[in-house]
Amino acid sequence: MSAYLNRAVSMVAGNTGMASSSSSFDTNSISENRSFANDKSPLQIFVKAKKRINDIYDEINEYVIETFHFVNDLPHDIDIVDKAEKELFESYIFKVSAIREVLHRDHMKVAFFGRTSNGKSSVINAMLKDKILPSGIGHTTNCFCQVEGVDGEDAYLVKEGSDEKLNVVNIKQLANALCQEKLSESSLVRIFWPRERCHLLRDDVVFVDSPGVDVSANLDDWIDNHCLDADVFVLVLNAESTMTLAEKSFFHTVSKKLSKPNVFVLNNRWDAAADEMEFQDSVRTQHLERCLDFLSKELKVCSEKEAAERVFFVSAKETLNARIFESKGQPPHLGAITDGFQTRYFEFLDFERKFEECISKSAVKTKFEQHSSRGRNIGNDMHLMLENIYDRSNVMKKEKGGVKKKLTDRIQSTESNLMQITREMKQKIHNMVEEVEKKVSTALNEEIWRLGVLVDEFSMPFHSEPLVLNIYKKELNAHVEAGLGSNLRARLSIALATNIESAQCEMTDRMHSLISSETIITQNKQILTRSQPFEMLYSLNCQNLCSDFQENLDFKFSWGITSMINRFTGKMKTNGKQSLTVIHRQGNAVNYTSFFFVIYFLELFSLD
Repeated sequence: MSAYLNRAVSMVAGNTGMASSSSSFDTNSISENRSFANDKSPLQIFVKAKKRINDIYDEINEYVIETFHFVNDLPHDIDIVDKAEKELFESYIFKVSAIREVLHRDHMKVAFFGRTSNGKSSVINAMLKDKILPSGIGHTTNCFCQVEGVDGEDAYLVKEGSDEKLNVVNIKQLANALCQEKLSESSLVRIFWPRERCHLLRDDVVFVDSPGVDVSANLDDWIDNHCLDADVFVLVLNAESTMTLAEKSFFHTVSKKLSKPNVFVLNNRWDAAADEMEFQDSVRTQHLERCLDFLSKELKVCSEKEAAERVFFVSAKETLNARIFESKGQPPHLGAITDGFQTRYFEFLDFERKFEECISKSAVKTKFEQHSSRGRNIGNDMHLMLENIYDRSNVMKKEKGGVKKKLTDRIQSTESNLMQITREMKQKIHNMVEEVEKKVSTALNEEIWRLGVLVDEFSMPFHSEPLVLNIYKKELNAHVEAGLGSNLRARLSIALATNIESAQCEMTDRMHSLISSETIITQNKQILTRSQPFEMLYSLNCQNLCSDFQENLDFKFSWGITSMINRFTGKMKTNGKQSLTVIHRQGNAVNYTSFFFVIYFLELFSLD
C-alpha cells in the first residue's frame, strides 16, 4: 500500500509540474505531457509490431508462392519431389494467406465489466475524449457495444447479424438507436468512430462495453463470445460501495478460461469522497486492500506489488468534462466541480499510461506470438523440405554424373571403334570391288571368246537391204547383250552374293559388338540385315558398243594378198572404221559374222 501511495504522490507532484497548492493547475504542463505521451505512446509498439509482422508475412507469402511455383515447374520425369510434397507446399500458400488476413484484422482489445451504472460507458468516453457511448441517468448499456476506429469522417453502427450501416450523427441518436432495439444482453453492436477523433482508435485499440454483470447469470457465453480475445480487462467499481460477489464471480470464470488475464481495477466516482475528507484515506485503504487481495490472492493473476500498480481511484465523469473543456481550448479544471479533482485527473492519466503499456505488450504477445511461431514453423518446415530436396538432388546429380561419365567414355570408345570398323569395312569393300572387277573381266574375256556360240544361236534371217539390215543389227546386239548378261550371272552371281553376304554378316557382327546386349534387350532394338537377296545387274549396252560398226557388203576377192593379210591381222579398216566382210560367191552369201564379232570384241576390249 505504501508503494502505491508513494507512486501516486510521485506521479502527481513530480511528473506533472503541479504546484504545492491544491487549488492551482498547470495547464501548459498537462498539454506538453499529453503531447509527449502521444508521440511516445506505448501503443505504437503494437502498431509498429503489426506493421512489421505484416511486412514479414508479405515476404513469407512471396517466398512460399515462389517456392511452390519452382517445385511445381520441375519436370515430371525427374523423381525429386513427390505429389504429397507438392500438395504440402501448396497448402502453405493457403495457411499464409489465412494468417495474413487475420493479421490485417488484429487489434488491441480492452473489455470493460462491472455492475450496472458503475460508469463503464463514462470511463470509455473519458478515454476516447468524447461522448461516444450513452451514459448518465436513464442510459444503461443493455448489450455489448464495441467501439473501433474507421477511416473517414462519418460514424455509424452495425448490428449483429446485419451488414447495414446505420448513420450516427450525435450521442442522442446513438442512445435512441440502442434503446429502440430489443437486443439480447449477449448480442454485439459495433460502433465505428472516425480514427482522427481519438488517438487510441487510431492506434488500433478496440473498446468493448458490457451490460452489468448483475443483469445475467449466463457469464460463460459472455466470455466465450466476447472475452477470449481480449488483451486487457477493466473492472469498473463504484467507489461508494464495495466489490460484489457478482463481479468477483465473473472474473473467477475469466481466470479459469484464460491464463492470468490482465485486469485493471478502477474505483470510479471517487469524487464522492471529496464531501467526507476525514474518511477519505480510510475508505481508500479499505478499497485498496480488498482489490489487492482480489487480484493477488483470489485470482492470482499477479503479485501484490504488481497489483498495486493496477488499482486506481478516479472520476470518469470529471475527466470527461475536463477533456471536453480542453478540446475547446479552455483549462481542464473548469470542468471540475469538487476538491481534489487534479489528483483524480492525474491518477486517470496514470491509469491510461499503465493501461497503454500493458495492453500493447499483452497484444503483441497474444496476437503476434502465435503468428510469429506459425510463420517460423512454416519457414522451418519449408526449409527442411527444401534441404531434403536439395540433398536428393545432389545424390541424383552424382548418380547422373557417374552415368554421364560412363556413357561419355562409352561413346568415345564406340566412336573410336566405329571409325576403325568403318576403315576396315571400306577397305574390305574396296578389295571386294577389285575382286569383282577381276572376276567380271576374266569371265567377260572368256565369254567374248565364245561369242560365236551366241551368234550361231541367233535365228533371225539375214537380208542385205539397208532397212532390214539395221533391224537385224539391233536384234543381234540385243541377243548378244542378253546372252552375255545371262552367262555372266550364271557364272558370277552365286559367288559374288556369297561374298557379299559374308561381308554383310561380318559388318553386322562388328556393329553388334559396339552395342551391349542389355541395351538391345531393354530397348528391343537390333541391327537388321538385308532381307532381300543380292542381285547383280550387268549393263553391257552392246548397241552403244557397236555404234561405230560399219558393215561393207561389197564383193571382194577374199583370197587376195591384201585381204588375207588384213583378215589374219584383224585390222580391217574402211574410211578409218572397222568393217565386216561377207564373201559372196555365185550369188550365194557365206555368213562369217561370228568370226568377225570375235575379232571386233577382242580388239574392242584389248583382250588378245
